[in-house]
Amino acid sequence: EAAYLKATGAINPVENTDKNDAQAIKKTQEMNPREVISEPHILITNQLIPVTSNSSEKEEAADVVPNARPEERVDGELEDWVAEVRKKRTALDLQTIMQACPEFASWARNMGGFLKDWGDLHRVAGQLRPMIGISEHAWNVAQDRMGTQVATAAFALVFEKHSAGEVASPGGYLRGMVEKAGAGELHLERSFYGRLSGQAA
Repeated sequence: EAAYLKATGAINPVENTDKNDAQAIKKTQEMNPREVISEPHILITNQLIPVTSNSSEKEEAADVVPNARPEERVDGELEDWVAEVRKKRTALDLQTIMQACPEFASWARNMGGFLKDWGDLHRVAGQLRPMIGISEHAWNVAQDRMGTQVATAAFALVFEKHSAGEVASPGGYLRGMVEKAGAGELHLERSFYGRLSGQAA
């Protein structure tokens, strides 16, 4: 039987494959020794899984290797986004806004009573908006582009600045903030903390 297999060439290809693999590895080491030494995982990842391995190992390798990088990248981007949102929420808490904008806070409490969360503040901002001449369109655009929470905080700042006589055109000022937010240049927390430090001084 062995003689028959040898005669038909069934054994030789396996031997040749082993020789070819050994030659390919030797060539890779000769051509690029630094890569093979410092990053052996590249060589292991590209090698064929031996025939002696069981099927569960093959499936594991098939599942883990191709999907590892895209999943890591997506997870990384998601973590960055969540961290960014959390940072904004921490920087723009209700107490800071109400302390930095006392005129807005006074009007907001008169309109809405006790404000317990962002939803209450957003509702009151929508009621105060026509009082300072911000159009419904400008308010909707601000919410779409910046998100409800950031738009509400921005509105509080615009209301406060308008009440203090610092802003003549609240609608135009809000549009400018939307453009800055789109370019990644809007730093509302600085404005709020700046007002707080100004009050302390």
